[in-house]
Amino acid sequence: MTRSLRAAFLLVALVPVGAMAQLHPLSVTPDSFGAAQITFAHRKVTHVAKERGQTGISDALMAADGRTVGWLVDFRVKEISYGVAETLVIWRDGKISRRFKTEQVFYSWAFLSRGAQVAYHTGPLHFEQTSHCELHDVKTGRRLASWDGDLESANKPLWVAGLRH
Repeated sequence: MTRSLRAAFLLVALVPVGAMAQLHPLSVTPDSFGAAQITFAHRKVTHVAKERGQTGISDALMAADGRTVGWLVDFRVKEISYGVAETLVIWRDGKISRRFKTEQVFYSWAFLSRGAQVAYHTGPLHFEQTSHCELHDVKTGRRLASWDGDLESANKPLWVAGLRH
């Protein structure tokens, strides 16, 4: 056995099983106050503080990497009786790693590249046929691509395929 392979086995043996499981969220749900509640193995729960004006969360997703989760933050808008998704939050390794905001409304979003990228679909409060979609790098927040068109179109980019109206 090589020295580096022995070192890797020793490192895994020294890390408690509970600590490794804590890195991997099992679910994200709203708590009774509308904040995000992240549940890990062994029933450990983390509550993420609400943002100013937040009424709840929606469309919580887990990335394929098993460590990254995200959700839409809903806010109350004047003259609307329900929350409107205005911010996409990405959480990893115990903290919020990125926030994406829109001046309109998030309709849907998805993780790509095992959580390294997010794609999202935004538009006005009252849905229109033409969609605006963007692809972003999670680590830097940089926009990688954007597309405007009909989500039903056969000519849409591949990264748009997981988004919905």
